[in-house]
Amino acid sequence: MFAAHKLKKEASSIAPKVAADTGTVARVAMLLRLIAERQGAFTLTDIANASNLPAPTVHRLLDLLAQQGLVAHEKSQRSYCVGTELYRISSLVRVNVPLVQLVRPVLADAAREADESCYFALYLPAQPAVMYESRVDSSHSLDYRIQFNHPMSLLWGSSGRAILAHVPADRLQAALDNERNFSPGGALPDVIQLHEELRLIRERGYAFSHGQRIPGAVGILAPVFDENQRIFGALGFTIPAQRFQEEKLELLAQSAMSHANQLSRALGSEARSLNSTDKERR
Repeated sequence: MFAAHKLKKEASSIAPKVAADTGTVARVAMLLRLIAERQGAFTLTDIANASNLPAPTVHRLLDLLAQQGLVAHEKSQRSYCVGTELYRISSLVRVNVPLVQLVRPVLADAAREADESCYFALYLPAQPAVMYESRVDSSHSLDYRIQFNHPMSLLWGSSGRAILAHVPADRLQAALDNERNFSPGGALPDVIQLHEELRLIRERGYAFSHGQRIPGAVGILAPVFDENQRIFGALGFTIPAQRFQEEKLELLAQSAMSHANQLSRALGSEARSLNSTDKERR
């Protein structure tokens, strides 16, 4: 059902996308994405090559954007940079749009695709800790409760370990040192085994846990990164163990990684390939 729903969704979106992509609005949107993703000034040739559009078309569109203040000519007139109006709009969006408005549509799409409850967990680097911040429920009922807006240990569960696999070394040590604050008298994980598990998470692109934080719960979450390519949180599914089917793990993991990547891009992060090792841990 999961795979069939996904294929149906993809097939239904192909025709209108092709038609829309031939229009000026789609081309302008593509140019704005390319411009926003660049660091520093850029030339007409840079954008033409990146967009696969003819240079005269790019020149005309850049002139239209310049008239609206969305791009600006550099002093040499041979290159362009982000305009003050585009910077103002992006700043207003960041200030005026709560995180939940950005997160929930992504969660809703993932939950609809898999028909499993989808969650976003936020990384709290100062503590360090993880906190469940948003969710969208599936059509199935849960037989356990997840506590929201409450800091929890990074050492346990797929929500914590998906994040822990990408934190700097000092934050990993802080998580180990602070575990007693979350679980007085509780046992620490074996450090060698923990490092191996975190390596595997980075390698495959997601964390998988079975009853680590919540008895009877299976977790499949992937990391979310911010505009500085630093770990921001984790996104994915939690499923009652009695309903979880091992043969669906890969499909669920791919969905978690795909939607985590989608949210990362919305936050300004560079696109990450699925199942790729994070070679730039910070």
